[in-house]
Amino acid sequence: MKKAVLIVAAVTCVLLLSACAPATFKNESALSATSLSLLPNWYHENVGYQLMGGNNYPSNNALANLLKEADSAFMQADLQRCQIFLERAQRIASRDAGVYVRLSYVFWVLNKTAQAEQMALRALAVMADDAQAKLEIERLLAGIQASRY
Repeated sequence: MKKAVLIVAAVTCVLLLSACAPATFKNESALSATSLSLLPNWYHENVGYQLMGGNNYPSNNALANLLKEADSAFMQADLQRCQIFLERAQRIASRDAGVYVRLSYVFWVLNKTAQAEQMALRALAVMADDAQAKLEIERLLAGIQASRY
């Protein structure tokens, strides 16, 4: 009888302790790290962050600083912070295709493919007469659409 009471008490303690334990969540940075490896490295110099280096930032210092901060946050897999910097950059340079391409990639990595597609389409709409850059944006758009459907 004493043994049964001790077992019931032990089970009750374990259940109470497990109920008080913090909830466990999927590690988003691990998810993002694997998503980062899926990004292509074929960025055109006029349309976004160069994964392999060699980035050309605009002459506007405020915009350049925001893009550098966004790129740094992206590579650290801090995608929410990256999105905030890019949205600020978008307000400064609403006709800069590179901002929209970066936003498109962030949304793609976050699995928000509808928004990623919308940003890629906007980048295509504001891209100047650079056929090679437009081709790269179309490749990005095709990748997003392929992962969406």
